[in-house]
Amino acid sequence: MAEVENLLSVVSTILTDIRTILIGLLVFLLMSWIARYYRDKLRNLPPGPMSWPIIGCLPQLIIVGFKTRSIYHSVTHLSDKYGPVCYIPLPFGMTVVLVTGHKAVYETLTSPKFDQRPPISHSESPIELLNGAGVLNSTGELWQEHRRFSSTVLRSFGVGKRSFEHQIATESEYLMKEISSLQGKPFDPTHILSNAVSNVICSVVFGKRFEYDDPEFKTLLHSLEEADQKVSFNLLRMMSPRLVSYLTSIPIFPKGPMPIIISVRRKLKEIVDKHRDTLDNENMRDYIDVYLKEMQTKKDQGTNTYLSDIELLAVVHDFFMAGTETTSTTLRWALLYMLMYPNVQKQVHLEMDSVVGRDSLPKLTDKPDLPYTVAVINEIQRFGIISNLAHPRYTKEDTDCQGFTIPKGCFVQPSLYSVTRDSSFWQDPDDFKPERFLDENGQVMKSPENMIFGAGKE
Repeated sequence: MAEVENLLSVVSTILTDIRTILIGLLVFLLMSWIARYYRDKLRNLPPGPMSWPIIGCLPQLIIVGFKTRSIYHSVTHLSDKYGPVCYIPLPFGMTVVLVTGHKAVYETLTSPKFDQRPPISHSESPIELLNGAGVLNSTGELWQEHRRFSSTVLRSFGVGKRSFEHQIATESEYLMKEISSLQGKPFDPTHILSNAVSNVICSVVFGKRFEYDDPEFKTLLHSLEEADQKVSFNLLRMMSPRLVSYLTSIPIFPKGPMPIIISVRRKLKEIVDKHRDTLDNENMRDYIDVYLKEMQTKKDQGTNTYLSDIELLAVVHDFFMAGTETTSTTLRWALLYMLMYPNVQKQVHLEMDSVVGRDSLPKLTDKPDLPYTVAVINEIQRFGIISNLAHPRYTKEDTDCQGFTIPKGCFVQPSLYSVTRDSSFWQDPDDFKPERFLDENGQVMKSPENMIFGAGKE
């Protein structure tokens, strides 16, 4: 009996200790939350989800994610609840400020206060992450040199000029021939549209086009599509690399797009290596040739430059990705909306027939005479926006935005999707209305609100 009483006494003591620990923990968490709440108020931080020690607001984000099932609706949910500038504390002390709506997004993308890209570690491997390399993910002088160099080279090959229309027209004829060969049978346009669009940029970057039935190229395009579908994972990795590193160490957790991207970059490296082996300095075939020649020239002269093998591979990947997915996805949206809105399709058809005719392809010189068609394209880009999130910015110091203070070291994530659905700028934003881009005379209006790829310096 005495032993039972002693056992019960020990159990009671343990339970009391556990209860004391739990109460102490709850008090600690409550005091931490109160202290953080008033500290944030004093710092004039934007509103946002409650932050917990170490884990930030991860529990609330998980709940929102399960409710909305998409990053776009999650963004809408957070902006509806907290406003156009939302402060989101992530695990391990990383913070993100979500910016939504035309006014706040435009300020973020055009103000010099937010022209800094996020700091990303630079990989020394030419086929791995390539963080901080290329055009899309670089900053400072590296970005400036590659943007200036790439713009000059692309213009020299006709990009942006009327002379480049010939290459687009040639590929359009290949595309129409491929569709005609299907003899009216149902088909998935994803691959042939991606192939056609990619061939236009490939002719400049790689110096060749690929056949629609090329199995290797089909695999490459499919990999790009897969990687693009997981872009939100890359954003999380950029904003909280330690969290992603921990999560991906769990066997059942998705590994994200990196295995796919590495596979794509290995193939691109093979293409670059072939160019290096067959380079003729007197005959520049494409962008890769010009880059290799310029890199060697700079090296021979002992001139400081950011041109390198790693940078070349990163830039080629950027061109290949940006030159394929964005346009081909827009074209798929265009096909869908033409099917959904036959009256719009009919009006575009009539305008094209009257201005261009059925025996020729449209040219840039026809654009002023095709206002309704241009308005439809603008509405397709708005309604089916493909760059839902702009490239994130980074604050090097405390910065003001919409009356709030954005602390130093924050990722600032503008939402382009929210701009396309901003009811303060668009009447009936959830309706497909090409007429919104036409004035009372039926001419196309310039619309700064249609920030389909962002604004300011990109």
